[in-house]
Amino acid sequence: MNIIEILNITKGTLINKIDLNIKINKFQTNSKDVNKNDCFIAINNGHKYIKEAIKNGANLIITDKKTHYNIPTILVQNVIKTLGLLASFVRKKYNPKVIAITGSTGKTTTRNLIYKILSKKYKCHQNKNNYNNNVGVPLTIFDLNKDDEIAIIEMGMNHLNEIKYLSKMVTPDIAVITNIGTSHIGNLGSKENILKAKLEIKEGLKGPLFVNGDDSLLKHEYALKSGFNKNNDLIAYNLSSNLYSSSFNITCTPYKINISLPSHLINDVLIAIHIGLYLNVDIKDIIDALKDYQSYNMRMNILKDKNNNTIINDCYNSSLESLTGVLNIVKNEKQKKLLILGDINELGKFSNKLHQKIPKLLDQIDDKKIILIGKEMKKINYPNSIHFNNYKETINFLKNKQIKDTLILIKASRSLKLENITKFFMNSY
Repeated sequence: MNIIEILNITKGTLINKIDLNIKINKFQTNSKDVNKNDCFIAINNGHKYIKEAIKNGANLIITDKKTHYNIPTILVQNVIKTLGLLASFVRKKYNPKVIAITGSTGKTTTRNLIYKILSKKYKCHQNKNNYNNNVGVPLTIFDLNKDDEIAIIEMGMNHLNEIKYLSKMVTPDIAVITNIGTSHIGNLGSKENILKAKLEIKEGLKGPLFVNGDDSLLKHEYALKSGFNKNNDLIAYNLSSNLYSSSFNITCTPYKINISLPSHLINDVLIAIHIGLYLNVDIKDIIDALKDYQSYNMRMNILKDKNNNTIINDCYNSSLESLTGVLNIVKNEKQKKLLILGDINELGKFSNKLHQKIPKLLDQIDDKKIILIGKEMKKINYPNSIHFNNYKETINFLKNKQIKDTLILIKASRSLKLENITKFFMNSY
């Protein structure tokens, strides 16, 4: 791709018309990642790092702030929208089959499951880390190459029209909605609006939409009238599950499925299996892929520390639905338990109402001690629980305790940084 092609895509203004036939290798938004003949796109405060990008080899700058560097520069009105335009171009250039995934919870787990299964047959590409917004999705697309046959793209949102924008950008061949929960209900106002936001994934969709067939809103008449195929005819039965793993049969094969995930995530597994079958992956390869599956970082990771404590490191994010799922697993375990639970964020005016549902969940669990962290958890005032404002206070308290042979659940919204408590247990004593 040369500078003139990029100028036509971005519809910007070219400054410093020097050797416009220079070929551009890749688009970068981090100046440290820039290599020779890359284009540096100065997002957010990226204009402060243009000198470093040039030093590292950039031969084109895209920015929405006027600059005076002696290399070709394209000045655009909105650099974030320009990311989207370039991502659409790259998506069409390489033209992999795109699978787009959204939902209130389980997006990353489902994405990784689909990636694991499809990699048995295809060259696959997926989001790095949690790159699932209007910046992260373009960066994921920029990393495509000509050998990629399938791109599995996770899409997050916290307002209306965000999924619509991303779907039109990547024009998925297949889409997935994992569920409709209460995540971001403070911004969207109701679960019905969350459903509406998730259904925006159909805006650019060229093929089938796979959904969680047990989700009440996705089965609801409103959703059915919205014109998607309710691909929920793959059913699990003979399910046995514990904290570490699940095994079950499915309706299309006599073979047993075994996976290192608890039962509340089985619908994510079923969606991944269904897409694998839809794309002609052999069922034996699917079973092998699932057997080797490992949980993603800070999402239901099961760890053992030096004092024989079993730690459920599930602190990447939280919602009432995901907390309910893991507590339903924990209540069946026989060991003594320490539940370290932090605030669920982005609930807005619904925050108090939803947090007040947690005591009923805790009542079902025997032989437990409870630590609650954050402003919203303080309002619960659960009997015999201990409250702290943040993870630092919690760790200072735990330093004076000898905790052994205990099942420890650590879960909260990401901003509370409870992974530091996990690190404390893994490095202590």
